[in-house]
Amino acid sequence: MTAAYVFRDDALAPLQAPATRPLRWAAWRPDGAFALVVGNRGEAWRFDGASFARVDTGSQHNLRGVAWSPDGARALLVGNRGAVMHYDGARFRELPAATSENLRRVAWAPDGASALIIGNAGVVLRFEAAPGALYALPGDRAHTLRSIAWRPDGAYALIGAYASRFAGYPRPHALYRCDGRYMQALLATDDEDDAVAVSWNAGASPPRALALVLAYGDGGRVVNKIIEYDGAGFTSAAVESPGALLGAAWRPGGGDALVCGEGGALFRYDGLAMAALPRATGDNLVGPFWRPDGASALLLKGPEEKVYTV
Repeated sequence: MTAAYVFRDDALAPLQAPATRPLRWAAWRPDGAFALVVGNRGEAWRFDGASFARVDTGSQHNLRGVAWSPDGARALLVGNRGAVMHYDGARFRELPAATSENLRRVAWAPDGASALIIGNAGVVLRFEAAPGALYALPGDRAHTLRSIAWRPDGAYALIGAYASRFAGYPRPHALYRCDGRYMQALLATDDEDDAVAVSWNAGASPPRALALVLAYGDGGRVVNKIIEYDGAGFTSAAVESPGALLGAAWRPGGGDALVCGEGGALFRYDGLAMAALPRATGDNLVGPFWRPDGASALLLKGPEEKVYTV
């Protein structure tokens, strides 16, 4: 069963994976030795660039996100019903739940001392490596938080949200910044944007963040747009694609970003323009997850319906 793809030299190669449940997210260990791939019912796999090997998490939670600490000594896995698991490379340990909401993403601060975990209903948790505990960040945030990436200098993390008025706010906020303790709303507009991906271009000066946004128009029509943020202001541009775009990430070291989406859509973004790459599949693509050396990227086959809930 094709469950993933490798992108290398502008070509997409399918991968056969023995996963019995949908795969949801992946993260490469900083040394590039392997990626940890997580999915539903506690499934986790080690991917070495060529093949998958099963890892027993001992969990039945649907796992939605994973991230390695900067030193590669540990990983955090997050999922539904407030699940947070700590992995030290040898064993998995589930932490006491700090919320009952579904958790979606996790990102480590560059100094490795803490990590931020985000999820539904505006939940933001901070994991302190010492003593290994979770703390809930205060604040009234009803939006579903969907994406997160730390600024390379560690000043703050940029967080993307599904900014729907149904969440209870008169004006939606699609982006937030968080210094690890406090949240600040950004880009307040009248658009019900869905910031599905955030990635920092570490090669830019000053660093610039790329946010991939889905704006739902009349009749549920999806309008894709790229927003860039340099810490002070924003630029925005529409992206022509027949379906929803689902992921975007700058190549390590900067230079260009890979954008993926429904129906096998692939784009390269150089900071100025978006260029469509040849489609090699009709699968919905989630990711991309760049290998630390930037030579290749792993992409996962997304669900066939409601792909925006990945």
